[in-house]
Amino acid sequence: MAYFHYRCGERITLLNDNCTAVRSDSDFDNGLVITAEPLVSDVLFEIKIDRKVNSWSGSLEIGVVDCDPLHFDFPACSSKIQNPSWIMSGMSFFRSGNCVIERYGTDLDKLNQDDRIGLMRTSEGDLIFYVNGESQGVAAENVPNLIYAIVDVYGKCVQVSITSPALREHNNDDCLSGSSVLAIDNDILNVTLGGDLSELSMSSSNSLDIRMDMNVSLSLPEECPRPDKLRFHDRCGSLVKLSNGNRTAERRRPLDEFNNGVVMTHRPLRDSELFEIRIDRLVDKWSGSIEMGITTHNPSTLVFPATMTNMRSGTIMMSGCGILTNGKGTRREYGDFNLDELSEGDRVGMMRKPDGNLHYFINGLDQGVAAQRVPSTVWGVIDLYGMTIKVSIVERDEREEQNLMTRKNTRDQQVLIPEPQPLPDYYDRLTFHPNCGTHAQVINNGRTAHRPNAADDFNNGVVLTARPLKTGELFEVRLDRVVTKWAGSIEIGVTTHSPVDLEFPFTMTNVRSGTWMMTGSGIMHNGTIVLEQYGVNLDRLQVGDRVGVVRKENGLLHFFVNGVDQGAAASNVPEKIYGVIDLYGQAVEASIIDMYDYGSPDTINSSLSNTTLYSDLRFHHVHGKNARIVNSGLTALRPRPLSEFNDAIVFSSRPLRDGELFEVCLDNIVDRWSGSIELGVTAVRPDDIELPGTATDLCRDTWMLSGSSVMENGTTIKNNYPCDLDSLDAGVRIGVVRSSDKTLEFYRDGVPQGPACTVSHSTVYAVIDLYGQCAQVSIPCVSPLATMPSNLENCPRSDTSISLQAVSVVQPTVQTDLHIFSEYHGKGVTLGDGGRLAKRGKDLSEAVVCSATHLVQEELFEISIVSLVEHLAGSIAVGVTGTPPSKANPLDDCCYITGNELRHKNKTIQLFTPSLNWLNVGDRVGLLRTQDGALKIFINSEELALNFPPLPDTLYVVADLRGSCSSVSVTSHKAPLSPLNSIRLQDSLELVQEQLKDVEVDSVVYEFHENHGRNIEIVEGRTTARRVASYNQGVVIAQPALEVNSKVQIIIDQLETRWQSSIIVGVVSGPPERLNLPVNALAFKAPCCIVANDWVSINGMKSRSNYGQKLSTLSVGDTVGVVLTATGLKLLVNGVEEELLAFVFQTGQAIYAVFDLYGQCQQIKILNDVAAQETTETPVTDFEKADLESCEKERLTLPIPSASTSLTSSVTVQRPSPLSPVKPIICAFREECVSFKKRLLLPDHYFTSDEPTCYCSTCIKVKSQGEKDNSLLGWVKFPLKNLANTATDKWHTAFYPSKMGAVRCILDKGQPLTKGQAQWCNLVVQKEDDVQVVFYPTLQSCKSGGYKMKDREAHAAFQLLVKPSAYSVSRDPPEWSTKETGAIVLNALLIQVTLS
Repeated sequence: MAYFHYRCGERITLLNDNCTAVRSDSDFDNGLVITAEPLVSDVLFEIKIDRKVNSWSGSLEIGVVDCDPLHFDFPACSSKIQNPSWIMSGMSFFRSGNCVIERYGTDLDKLNQDDRIGLMRTSEGDLIFYVNGESQGVAAENVPNLIYAIVDVYGKCVQVSITSPALREHNNDDCLSGSSVLAIDNDILNVTLGGDLSELSMSSSNSLDIRMDMNVSLSLPEECPRPDKLRFHDRCGSLVKLSNGNRTAERRRPLDEFNNGVVMTHRPLRDSELFEIRIDRLVDKWSGSIEMGITTHNPSTLVFPATMTNMRSGTIMMSGCGILTNGKGTRREYGDFNLDELSEGDRVGMMRKPDGNLHYFINGLDQGVAAQRVPSTVWGVIDLYGMTIKVSIVERDEREEQNLMTRKNTRDQQVLIPEPQPLPDYYDRLTFHPNCGTHAQVINNGRTAHRPNAADDFNNGVVLTARPLKTGELFEVRLDRVVTKWAGSIEIGVTTHSPVDLEFPFTMTNVRSGTWMMTGSGIMHNGTIVLEQYGVNLDRLQVGDRVGVVRKENGLLHFFVNGVDQGAAASNVPEKIYGVIDLYGQAVEASIIDMYDYGSPDTINSSLSNTTLYSDLRFHHVHGKNARIVNSGLTALRPRPLSEFNDAIVFSSRPLRDGELFEVCLDNIVDRWSGSIELGVTAVRPDDIELPGTATDLCRDTWMLSGSSVMENGTTIKNNYPCDLDSLDAGVRIGVVRSSDKTLEFYRDGVPQGPACTVSHSTVYAVIDLYGQCAQVSIPCVSPLATMPSNLENCPRSDTSISLQAVSVVQPTVQTDLHIFSEYHGKGVTLGDGGRLAKRGKDLSEAVVCSATHLVQEELFEISIVSLVEHLAGSIAVGVTGTPPSKANPLDDCCYITGNELRHKNKTIQLFTPSLNWLNVGDRVGLLRTQDGALKIFINSEELALNFPPLPDTLYVVADLRGSCSSVSVTSHKAPLSPLNSIRLQDSLELVQEQLKDVEVDSVVYEFHENHGRNIEIVEGRTTARRVASYNQGVVIAQPALEVNSKVQIIIDQLETRWQSSIIVGVVSGPPERLNLPVNALAFKAPCCIVANDWVSINGMKSRSNYGQKLSTLSVGDTVGVVLTATGLKLLVNGVEEELLAFVFQTGQAIYAVFDLYGQCQQIKILNDVAAQETTETPVTDFEKADLESCEKERLTLPIPSASTSLTSSVTVQRPSPLSPVKPIICAFREECVSFKKRLLLPDHYFTSDEPTCYCSTCIKVKSQGEKDNSLLGWVKFPLKNLANTATDKWHTAFYPSKMGAVRCILDKGQPLTKGQAQWCNLVVQKEDDVQVVFYPTLQSCKSGGYKMKDREAHAAFQLLVKPSAYSVSRDPPEWSTKETGAIVLNALLIQVTLS
């Protein structure tokens, strides 16, 4: 008795060995506590009020209840208790919720701090209450014998304590004197103690010495040794969270609390059994760290203390560098380690030897005897104290221990290891910083932030990004969870404060410097409202809605809600800013989303006919903290291979297909650590994994090869596998295949090593751990023209494998398929990544690199810009030279392009557009020598119109890393000789193309697109969709696009009756890969027509009810389909057409059928016409009968590179899919203008998603009367976004002519150039009096000089919207002008290409 039970109200925190109860100040209820033991008759139970607040009404309530605490259901307040109860509230007395005495005693609501309230059940069964020791009289009679005291810490009362707690087992030994009887239940021994029991004391040898002068009777039950692994007991400290099968323990609220983190083993330790844990996570806030030891107390009955060093009996703990016995220091210096100085990954263990000695082990090293004569029955105990917030029980790993000691010795000896330059990750995804508000927590590998106790608090939820935002980078989050209890919701913005330096406020709007926040519908700067009505009200956002912010190059700050730009919110925002969100009020959880979150990579078409030129396999954007992904996602490495040896797990970018080989090459092996690479597969999505230090610690659905041992979920299932990964050297290729019979097999240099195990899961990702000696691996890139084995069914080959390519007599073995730079280069350049990466040093001169080999006809040499230094002017120069690479500067005698100039021997011979100065990171420049000897240069696969002078027959590529361009990499591949280059096969391919033209258009085979809902799994050749979780997130799209009078039907295969509603059907407009799929189809943002049950939603608006048969009544076996007509949509239910739904889509937009596996609908299958499938397969069958070489027959579907296209794209033999229900007329003039616009390399974010409109004489004839605009005759219109979000409903239309070189400047500025600026086509020459902008009422009066190209001439102009009365008019010549800022909005870019 006399202490509170650990089960209590959800707002209660128990302290002081469960003798003090504290309720959160932010709530007034849910504060019930109950005694752990029944009341003893004629013994007073009394509590003291420790603290009161004035923010609530009401106060303490106290009484008794007739219910065991283990079965008591805690309501919000005492008046709602369902069990028999006797409660004093205020001055009244209640029995089971009914008032029986209205004026019983002193009003409890008027008591003050330090006042005492008590109660007692007499031996006659009377219940009496006491206030400050004075009896209030008998309140009830005939009260049951077995009752428990209950206290409601309600309203103003927020903390109470028991005044005279009885001394219990865990904190006092004196109560066990005299003739006490102690029953110790340790699952093995039943020991009955009679007589005197002496205190536990310390002998002279500083060991635990238990002297027992008593009669002992032992009863040893027969017990078989239990093979169960050690795990943590379910009962633990109040702040501990257990996971991983109770093998991992974590302290909640690590930045708010530092104790209440005690955990114990689920059973006693056996003799010579090592109990070892690994420190998984530390926080740099508190002093002190992990404490470890043993105790004789059973966790099933122990009342867990705040810290284990408070225990006063039967406990030995190692704390810091000393040993404490029963809370008292017995050895001040023990061993060679201090637990407070251990790092993440270090291991701490202990063992009780058969002789009774206790030994500790740090990273596998025995620290010697810590205590002697330890009792035989002890439980292991861990205290997650101070800095230590997460540990895991691990098995002994000598390899890991050796590496940990190597790391420690390196740090202790202060060995100087050169720090590598910061290496940017290929993905460089935004994450939240772990430093955040006191009520917030960052989870999901830094991608998600939430308030764990959202029901208790509404603020202190500020979270910042881990790195500054890049210019033009969108920081966008999705609202994952909300509560309706509070007012207000998520706030988003930017700040100049870093998460390391910021003192996190209650709300981010309280920060008074360097902060811009969108809150509600307004904008606040440094805590002051600067825009009251800016955009969509964030307080109205729901789960699934998105909100983002971006800082543009011109310093403007824009906010986005569900992808819609809300306009400019602030200007002159500094460049180095961090993204920030405030999980305020209703907002509970939000996740960062980016380009990698759109579309699901989980299902990839495995058909060989869809094979692209190069493998789509890359390393996943999720990886360990010590790993980096570079080289376009093809290389994974540890940047500090001599300092760190673990935390470098990487995954494949998508699931592996059955029979697909995932292969990597070991690039770098360091001779420093023990152990090496680990390889395997996992059935868990990388985004859902909380990454451990090593892959063998992945404990869910993971199979790994570590050394020569095959492991499943961290447990060895097979030893002495033929391939030992720890013995491999650099240059070796290793791979893994999961075959169609679900057998997992590993490969070494292309040779199978034998079956390892069976993996039955349908979806598996490859897993690689860059552990120990292995510091770098790369996915090999292969030539697309290598011959394939004739037996495709048995060939475990993927596009990443170079091991399994058959070598024929007509194709020599290719040692490397990537182009590289020559070893001869300028002094200012260093090469890396096997000669594929060129990086400029501090010296800005002598940064010339050359190709290692000369250009081969029809072979593209392409380089990509890796990094830019923005404050430098100019950019890369690229060209060719006839001189082989040497140490001399080859630019003196070569032909090259720089800026917008073509130069030969350093003399300008031609100007062109676009300028190389506009290139950004990731842009590509390629050079191609055609069969006729001509040279072509491409920018992002678009050919430049260049006229080269006569060039030598042998040419080498040369590049000068000038100006802002600081590093480039080679992305192209060599094209070795192949049978695919033969004339016979090209003729045969033309034959296949001719046959495909004869295929009937009606023979369409539909399948589900790879972009689908989160809970969807696509199976059976992509024709079956199955929902695997929840009731929503089940949207799937059928491809290809629908034609007029075409239909798509599905059959319902499976229903789940526990949900409501059922399948949702309709059509949606737009490319499926770009659609952001909502939680259900009714929430589509794109133009759509959706039918749910019996009502219709068009473009997100409910348009009618009682339409056709109710979809929620369909059963298994019923069919549903959609039929697209020229005027709308028809629903097809079990073959019966419903009424026509009239709607209009934009011309030129593709329309796709969409199905939502919602509610009861669990699985559907597409019903394709069998005849259509046979028709589709016919051309390939006929072709295989042709007279071809065997190596050619199987390669018909592979792409053939063309001289006029980039080798980074593919051309496959396939029937084109329709783009629109109304087949658009192909206009040559429009296509030429669109092609020219692409060459200008204008950023897409300036333009709307609308298709360009042609106003040539042919197209304008077929337009309706409302669409005709004769003022634009002869031009193609490219609509622009209204980035300033200005209302322009009644503004006037005008036109502004532009030189081609000024187009980009005008778009960047968002305004036409003044007269002075237009003369030089830039923004820097403006004088103070040069503010007038001149424009024209018609296009005919504003045509300027065009850009000449061979036999063509291109013109550019802007269509403007001008504010009325803000401009002046001149009649001769007719022109308008204005000096008013903000009076002009760019409406569209106009382009015209004519014959010279």
